[in-house]
Amino acid sequence: MTNQLLKRSFGNRFKQPAANHEEARQTKQIKYAIISHQRSFHTEIADMGIHHENHRESPHRIDVFYPLVRHNICKGTNKCAKSQRLFGFSPTYDYLCGMKERINWIDWAKALAVCSVVFCHLPQSQEWFYYRYLQACIITIFFFLSGYLKKDRGSDSENWKKYWHGLIIPYLLWNVIFYPYWLIRYYMLNGGLPDLFHTMKPIMGALLFQHENSFCEPLNGPLWYLPAILFMHVLIDLCRKTKHQHVILISLCIISFFLYAANKHWGILPNLTPIGIVRRLPYYYIGYVMGQKQLFRNIHKWRDLTCGLICFIVSLLLFEWHLNEENLFIHVALFYPINIGFLFGVLYGCKVIDCLKSNIIVNISIGTLVIIGFHTVIIGIVNFALSHFSLFTFHFSPQCGYQWYEALPVSLIIVALLYPILLWGKKHLPILLGR
Repeated sequence: MTNQLLKRSFGNRFKQPAANHEEARQTKQIKYAIISHQRSFHTEIADMGIHHENHRESPHRIDVFYPLVRHNICKGTNKCAKSQRLFGFSPTYDYLCGMKERINWIDWAKALAVCSVVFCHLPQSQEWFYYRYLQACIITIFFFLSGYLKKDRGSDSENWKKYWHGLIIPYLLWNVIFYPYWLIRYYMLNGGLPDLFHTMKPIMGALLFQHENSFCEPLNGPLWYLPAILFMHVLIDLCRKTKHQHVILISLCIISFFLYAANKHWGILPNLTPIGIVRRLPYYYIGYVMGQKQLFRNIHKWRDLTCGLICFIVSLLLFEWHLNEENLFIHVALFYPINIGFLFGVLYGCKVIDCLKSNIIVNISIGTLVIIGFHTVIIGIVNFALSHFSLFTFHFSPQCGYQWYEALPVSLIIVALLYPILLWGKKHLPILLGR
């Protein structure tokens, strides 16, 4: 049946047969892999040739045709056009060339997390329990998913190529884009432009991963997590080269716990990235192990709903204890199960709504870096506007901040304002999205 399907679809469109048994085996394996993924890609007939990394160099490369394709993940994007020029196919190029198929519940998790980050960065009262809870836990989702989706690309050069385009360049670009806003804000707050020393302080802060001391200050603070994730990726790459990678990583996670406790007591670690690494390394490692073992893949709606509710309830109860605990060791120890409960509460919840498909959610997930990198600018503009003009039923005061029911719609409006920028970057400047 499979041979008839391939023959009917592709006819005699192969340029040359494979040169040897291994090449023939590779080609056959890849053909059948795409057929087995027809359902998830909504593809009626598909085929592909030799592995893409050797496609150009191989004298026995195979022409690829997709006559009846309905999948539209990359329709209209630069990647689609590029894949058409290079290989003659587009719709499933991302998956077939070794990139992951989009996982809907992960897109939901990233979209909800980045919207929550915007919500948490709006000035609000620290007395509100759930606001403090979100502040303590929300960034954990990004570290877990970064570990969960970590892939070994086979060589250090390929890994660093990905890090360069996905983390380093976006970090530098979004700091450069943010700097004019910093100058304008400084001028408005101080009535003049900064001298050379103050001009260099945020630049030094950005180069030192959003560090703050007497000679530098954070420039675009929310970007601290990019160098933190880069550090964890490199750490995994180095540990993979040893025979005891998990022993080393577990030991480092234990050490990070004591460093976090020491920093709580003595304040020995610099902000922001080093503290972030110490606090979030265990969640990245948990995600990495689960991703490597392909755990947490199955979806069972009612089981996921039940597990999610249990995780949230336990996490909230522990957070109440955490806030009132005076013993430093117990206070720090509670931080980890609180975040684990929150993390899996969110992820189980996202698996419950996995059946809900939305291009908006996918785009927000893809454009997380745009929202993280630029939302503080929009927050500043919105706060300035609301502090000078009465809108709706409230008048924003920088001293008082927002009530949660005010901050929620404002955060959604900010994400909506960033959405066209996200789409423009996706089409014309994908490096802003880390792509």
